[in-house]
Amino acid sequence: MAIPRPESARYSSLQEFMGFFKKTDNHPSFTNLFSVHFASPPILLQGGGVSSNKFQPETGDLSLLLDYYAKTVNLPSKQVTTGQAAVVGSAHKFATGTSFSQISISFQVPRSQKTRTFFERWTQLMANDANQYTEYYKNYVCPTLYIYKWERGHGDQVYTDPKMLRALREAGDNYLLARKNKLTACWVLQNVFPYNIGSIQLDNEKAKVMDMSIQFYYERYRFYPESAFDDPGVRGLITIPGGAGAGSVPNAAPIGGSDNTTTESTSRNQTAATISRPLGQDIGINQRGTVVSSAQGR
Repeated sequence: MAIPRPESARYSSLQEFMGFFKKTDNHPSFTNLFSVHFASPPILLQGGGVSSNKFQPETGDLSLLLDYYAKTVNLPSKQVTTGQAAVVGSAHKFATGTSFSQISISFQVPRSQKTRTFFERWTQLMANDANQYTEYYKNYVCPTLYIYKWERGHGDQVYTDPKMLRALREAGDNYLLARKNKLTACWVLQNVFPYNIGSIQLDNEKAKVMDMSIQFYYERYRFYPESAFDDPGVRGLITIPGGAGAGSVPNAAPIGGSDNTTTESTSRNQTAATISRPLGQDIGINQRGTVVSSAQGR
């Protein structure tokens, strides 16, 4: 039996590999250079479950502590759940859904213990061990957790940033050629909450920086690379039955009648205009026949 499709076998070439490697977007990615940003859970807002704005992670020193002091981040993973069917011969698997793992972030702890206090109060308000009650889910989850990934160089020109321009001038470097780091990807986790505050060991040995590991659960995540390397998917045409969605679809003529039992041959069928929507946003028709959308995708 002959080797199938021998023309598809790529012959190894060092010159071709070096030329491919030198292209900016083909450089290997590094595990450092990242940024972490939490959105405030409603229970940590002033008047929600606390009396001040000390625990708002978007502003102040807490924002910097949760970002700059984030030492390691385990990025979320995704697994496609499967079922199995066997009719005759070998069984085959098929996709049934999607499941997500938990993530963990290790923080360096400041002298003020502010990072530890933030997560201690968050978990305490979630499930108070004094009265054995738990808070409502939507009140204690962080709506969005953003994890940004940077790569070295090839970003915007440094002279567009006055702060960096001054530093380069003082160092004597050529600021006309220097470039900032480039933002290449973002993981957006939805409805995040901590479920475990890791233990910390104290000792009288050589002084070390105190690290604290926090584990989180979340509902789902979305991954966003640069638009040049992404295709959000086909947003095809939808068919709306007669009498449904009259006037609710842009650029579509009103659909009259009340007969919702239609087929391809029904003259009142109208193919609505393509509806653009952000990645992960659901579009549907409610009981009144109006096209509606949900800001949170599945």
